Amino acid sequence: MPHRFYLPELSETGIATLEGLEAHHLIHVLRAKAGEAVELFNGSGLVATAEIMVVRKRDAELRILDARRDPAPSRQVILGTAVPKGDRFDWLIEKATELGVARLIPLVTSRSIVDPRDSKLDKLRQTVIAACKQSGRNHLMEVSPVTAWSDFCQREFPNHSSFIAHPHPGASTISVSLVVDHSRIVFAVGPEGGFTDDEVALAVKCGATPISLGPHILRIETAGLALAACAAAM
Repeated sequence: MPHRFYLPELSETGIATLEGLEAHHLIHVLRAKAGEAVELFNGSGLVATAEIMVVRKRDAELRILDARRDPAPSRQVILGTAVPKGDRFDWLIEKATELGVARLIPLVTSRSIVDPRDSKLDKLRQTVIAACKQSGRNHLMEVSPVTAWSDFCQREFPNHSSFIAHPHPGASTISVSLVVDHSRIVFAVGPEGGFTDDEVALAVKCGATPISLGPHILRIETAGLALAACAAAM
């Protein structure tokens, strides 16, 4: 696979200019030269092969050779998750992108410890871009603003296939067969200590089905990726 670069203003033909962090990587990290071919993507499905024409100190010009439209996946997976501590959230963002999650929503619940600032979310969106470059994904995963649990339940759970990870009496064990027939799936993962009884009751009232992830207590990021991997296996 050729080196890939994110260019949101990408066109199907003509000349493209690479600037900022992407240009720095091309020019100063890879030390690319005129005549080399790279791949560009705009994060919304447009992908192009381009030839480097001019390399300057801060930007580069490339000629589009050919382009294609990569359709969005027919199945949309939305992951609402409490935020783990430290760089574990970065890791969750990276792997959720690789596994095809369409949208990740950081949640604030009764037992939440971490509430990321907007600057942190902006940094995490750069992690999404890097994961797309590495994995060959051509549609960026959306990282939504931090959302309160009640708002998430009322907005995301109704009228969709919705599941809350919680060791609820009678909860089904997560499996591919449980979600295979659904085109839009919403998963919710709680904080350390889990959801409160009131939070689970609200989720069920809004249409979510409690599911179990097995006999062991999982970290936030482990639970989120177990759900994403199950959906990706469909």
